Amino acid sequence: MKRSLSAGRAFFLFVLCLLPCHLWATEVGESRWSIPIFSLPREFYLFGERVPLERMEVRESLDQALVSAVYNPSQVILWIKRAHRYFPYLEKRLKERGLPEDLKYIAVVESSFRTYAVSSANAVGPWQFIKSTALKYNLRVDKWIDERLNFEKATEAALNYLTDLYGMFNSWNLAVAAYNCGENKMSLSLSRQQSGSYFDTDLPLETEMYNFRIMAAKMILSQPEAYGYKVPPAHRYPPVAAETVELNLKAETPILAIAQAAGTTFKVIREMNPEILRYELPPGTYRLKVPPGTGTKVKAAFP
Repeated sequence: MKRSLSAGRAFFLFVLCLLPCHLWATEVGESRWSIPIFSLPREFYLFGERVPLERMEVRESLDQALVSAVYNPSQVILWIKRAHRYFPYLEKRLKERGLPEDLKYIAVVESSFRTYAVSSANAVGPWQFIKSTALKYNLRVDKWIDERLNFEKATEAALNYLTDLYGMFNSWNLAVAAYNCGENKMSLSLSRQQSGSYFDTDLPLETEMYNFRIMAAKMILSQPEAYGYKVPPAHRYPPVAAETVELNLKAETPILAIAQAAGTTFKVIREMNPEILRYELPPGTYRLKVPPGTGTKVKAAFP
């Protein structure tokens, strides 16, 4: 009878199988495991601002963030696949607004681009808005609609918030850190410590690592092959094909009725419009996504 692997050893071998194939090495005829160690760059910029990597504590923080991220294969592979869906829209909006392109990595770190992500602090959606901040930046959050789940609307709110934070702190690194810990906490920390730099300010531990996690995401997603991740374009998620229709609903309207007008299912309409929370929409004006080519039919069904 063959001896079976223990559960622990079987899991260990499974994890190793997930790592890039170049992790295998042979020395003097004996098989050994060899895990690569990735070097940090001599110079690095985030949001167009130089990161002082000559400082050992800064270098160590980035190293820790990179190691934690790069050896989480399932997370990185999903980052790469989802980025293919969302980065083109983000890059377009950042360019149109004259904002640093690196801001796109915030959504990666906040939610891994998961639409329905919810934190322990009840921050919701791909940009992880708490309700009070969402309302402040004109996102609708009520029993019918939660626009924190709408990627385009939440993105505009996040970019507005980040722009305001940059206006307060005159540094993108401080602005982005304040996105994590809140502008009041950041302002108080800077005032009490007489500091003007993210890298010189004592902040909550999560915030102290926040920007470094964004740096790690940038390093990996900018050149995934350099870290052993080769995800062919055919395996990446394309943008969702949809068209937008404006509906003026005069009465409470079942989502199923909208789906039937589009010749599709309730589930398709809900997944295209994740901000819809219930089976109906109350009277009002809505811009909804529907399958391509069905907008005219849907609009005609709700004159």
